[in-house]
Amino acid sequence: MTSTATSIPKNVLFVHQSAEMYGSDKVLLYLVCGMAGKGLVPIVLLPEDGPLLVELQKSGIETLIVPVTKLDRKTLSLGGLTRFPKSLYQSIVGINRAVAGRKIDLVYSNTLAVLGAAVWALLMRKPHLWHVHEILMSPTVVREGFPWMVRLLADKAICNSNMTSSWLLDAQPKLANKTVVIWNGQGPRPLPNIAAANLLRSNLGVHAGELIVTLVGRINRWKGQALFVEAAELLHRRGYKKVHFLIVGSAFAGQENLVEDLRIKIVSSSVAAQVHILSFTHDIWSVWDASDIAVVPSTEPEPFGMVAVEAMASGKPVVVAAHGGLLDIVEHGVSGFQFEPNNAVNFADQMERLILSADLRTQIGLAGKQRQEEFFSLSIQVESTAKLLHSMIH
Repeated sequence: MTSTATSIPKNVLFVHQSAEMYGSDKVLLYLVCGMAGKGLVPIVLLPEDGPLLVELQKSGIETLIVPVTKLDRKTLSLGGLTRFPKSLYQSIVGINRAVAGRKIDLVYSNTLAVLGAAVWALLMRKPHLWHVHEILMSPTVVREGFPWMVRLLADKAICNSNMTSSWLLDAQPKLANKTVVIWNGQGPRPLPNIAAANLLRSNLGVHAGELIVTLVGRINRWKGQALFVEAAELLHRRGYKKVHFLIVGSAFAGQENLVEDLRIKIVSSSVAAQVHILSFTHDIWSVWDASDIAVVPSTEPEPFGMVAVEAMASGKPVVVAAHGGLLDIVEHGVSGFQFEPNNAVNFADQMERLILSADLRTQIGLAGKQRQEEFFSLSIQVESTAKLLHSMIH
């Protein structure tokens, strides 16, 4: 048992705002599964069924579905504000029922969207930790309001990158003594499934000697899928006809039009035959095994960049937009390449460097894997977080 453990395990209520398997969802899954032996018992509350619920239950983590009041742009609309009191009441009642009189030693709100748990912790006088995964620049009420809420309702705040911490402290400097940066970590990945990787390449029509450059992430307006297509067109014009460009991910419910818009952009491009879209998949490791280069071309600052860490854990060289939390992860020219955000030409230039040299792809991939293991491992994140949680529990 580690130094963070105590003789009587402490119950930690983790509350999250979705049940999917994207960035913050995976961080929660990895973190709570790593709490075994740390003197902490995780109880997870989610607002709905979904792949995250399945994975938590498979791992033996007690997970319950309760109403989770989300603080987001919809909440701040006229209709959202009207419904807010009822939603908050339902969330508090739901949490009370979920804990069923058990002693909760600490409440852990995963993402700023989780407001119901923060209010419940205040009402019940429980220590409250807010894990900040976001950098929110607009509108002004959001940019200034969320840090104010953290100051009001959190005893401590974890930021997932130095950029996230800077955003939070720029708005609320008095949070400095409450805030700590703990990078997200990736645990040991499964052994490569070569058969699955080869099947994926075959299904995409990728032949021997051809390369796949892959972008994994939610399809939205800032993850950079459109910029990726533009850069692919530039590479096509430069004569790279045996490079395939793979986009993996789905849109939020109600935003399926973004996928259709992306498909239209691809079909009307000169590189249509080389660009492929796959919906969200649980088998992300086979995607990385099938890929030769990973890209994270976000047009707005990533608070962290878990996709880059996953690709690095798989030994794949990464090309990332040089802003946000990605600056913490990738050392330009050493463990990956950075490009000027929103600059399709510079993006294409950095991809081209890797496309031209198999040796460079291997060199950068190995350096990236070493950096991931040294700085972005799950064991480091779990140990740092467990120490913080124990320090907060009275």
